[in-house]
Amino acid sequence: MTNIRRAILAIALLLAPMGAYAAEAVSLIDFGKSAAAAIAYDPLTSSGYLEKDGSFISFAVGQPFMVFDWKGLKKIEAPYLDGDAVMLPAAFSSEASSYFSSKGGSKKEKYRVATILIDPGHGGKDTGAIGEVNGLRLLEKDLTLEVSRRVVDLLKSSYPGRNIITTREGDTYPTLDERVSMANEAGLRKDEAIIYVSIHANASFNKNAKGYEVWYLNPEYRRTVVDANTVKEKGTEIAPILNAMLEEEFTTESIILARKVYDRLGAAIGPQSQGRGIRAEEWFVVRNAKMPSILIEMGFITNPEEGLMLSSSGYLRKISDAIYNGVVDFIDHFER
Repeated sequence: MTNIRRAILAIALLLAPMGAYAAEAVSLIDFGKSAAAAIAYDPLTSSGYLEKDGSFISFAVGQPFMVFDWKGLKKIEAPYLDGDAVMLPAAFSSEASSYFSSKGGSKKEKYRVATILIDPGHGGKDTGAIGEVNGLRLLEKDLTLEVSRRVVDLLKSSYPGRNIITTREGDTYPTLDERVSMANEAGLRKDEAIIYVSIHANASFNKNAKGYEVWYLNPEYRRTVVDANTVKEKGTEIAPILNAMLEEEFTTESIILARKVYDRLGAAIGPQSQGRGIRAEEWFVVRNAKMPSILIEMGFITNPEEGLMLSSSGYLRKISDAIYNGVVDFIDHFER
């Protein structure tokens, strides 16, 4: 499953068997080559998209619709499979060519990350994980708050025109629902996006367990990301298709965000800690955030060596700077 998802991120023209198909149809791969468009297709959801010069056309095999830049919808003959090849009917490829041609001379709307939400895990009555290091009692809620404060300060300094928010600024306890609502209810224009970064520390009965991890939503977990107004406007027949396409986009972007942060953590603390990988899970704050979202485990406070490092403000600064740089790397990637 992971390999399939990573294949999507490549957005490359992959070689696949062509098979026999009707003369008027063209394979997705051949259309991408002839139109000089990048393609992406996920066999798990049977959905994909074409991209050229910043314009996107999304589709799903067996569904008679094409979606233009998440703004327009047209009913048309459905793409289909012929063996392993995704086939585009003549009407579909003609409409796609016309759309790309019409957008070629116009200035494409620039999408930007307008809001960044940093979520220090736990807080208040919820201490999170607890560790003992040289007689010092470490609380996860304190470590996550210290790291998050610096990340927020760095982001505010670098992006003064953007909305940098945090779920808590002190030793308070916002519920999981409240944390997610802060993100989902952020006011965004159509050309704006938001990302959600939840920061935690790990614990284990195995004192030898150590290392950092970055989590994103399990691809097998499907969430509802299309709002009620869209369902009402587009109808119950089309809304599930739009939901699958949009959820797929969020998952892809979450994986990219996770990779950016994970790589930065490796460069910053890799010599002292160890990477445990980018992982998929259905954490509440991740599965309910309707946006690219990740959860970071910065190390095990129950490991004697790592707990000692996590008790150091200097080490926590390294983690904060790595998370900040990973977010910046993602923003550069997303907006480019």
